[in-house]
Amino acid sequence: MQEEISSEITNKSLLGISIPACPASLTSIMRAAKLPSTDITKLAQLISRDAGLAGPLLKLANSPFVGLRSKSTSVFQAASVLGLQNTLNLVQNIALRQCLGGDSPNFEKFWEKSSLTAAIAEKLASKFHSISKEDAYLAALFHDCGVPVLMMKFPNYREVIMENEELEMTVCDIENTHFSTTHAIVGNMLTRSWLLPAHISKTILYHHDSTIFSEISGKIDSSVRNLIALVHMAECIADEHLLIRDKAWPKFENIVLEHFEMSAKEFSEHKGDILAFLNGE
Repeated sequence: MQEEISSEITNKSLLGISIPACPASLTSIMRAAKLPSTDITKLAQLISRDAGLAGPLLKLANSPFVGLRSKSTSVFQAASVLGLQNTLNLVQNIALRQCLGGDSPNFEKFWEKSSLTAAIAEKLASKFHSISKEDAYLAALFHDCGVPVLMMKFPNYREVIMENEELEMTVCDIENTHFSTTHAIVGNMLTRSWLLPAHISKTILYHHDSTIFSEISGKIDSSVRNLIALVHMAECIADEHLLIRDKAWPKFENIVLEHFEMSAKEFSEHKGDILAFLNGE
């Protein structure tokens, strides 16, 4: 199992790779959201002051992934329907997207899948009392955030992964071989830099490490294992909806289902319900 890495070691492994700083506007909004005096009205006012957040928030809120019953025409209206936490989730989604590739066509499919996986993870979390919807959304949204960072640093990143994916190597093995780091390490560093909760950052670091489910040393607690398992389930469903071959699920399927004490039939039913919702059935 990969050990938790210190900032010094991480910085050495990221030599030459720039980790985007958390936007000041997001920092202000997240700080204000923690104040007892902040309500939906104040939050909407803060978001509305930043055109770079307000427009994309409305677009995302009105998308099929969110599924509002009626179209919102203002930030206040959207926030009132979504609620405080869901609004904050979407704001973080937008900020992350803007920092990592923006609206570049090269990242379009990545963000489509990322947003969909986060929305699915949030829905799945309602089936597990030990996992909060907030944690599920953040973990799924950020779990592959190191990928666009590596894509921006290494123009041939996508080609290298595609050329080697048929080999008996994990994506992290390929990344280590060709780029001397992995998207899990990069993502862990980014989420730590953005001051996300420690268990979310650990989820990012270990989400490709199947050995954590048999780890008994106590270094990885159940909250991280739960999130990793949930993210793999959400990604499996997202890939099926997007008609993408899921390369990780066959490796994690039995481990994840055993971890949640869930049968393949039960998961298939959960997956079918979510796919039906996504297809508007």
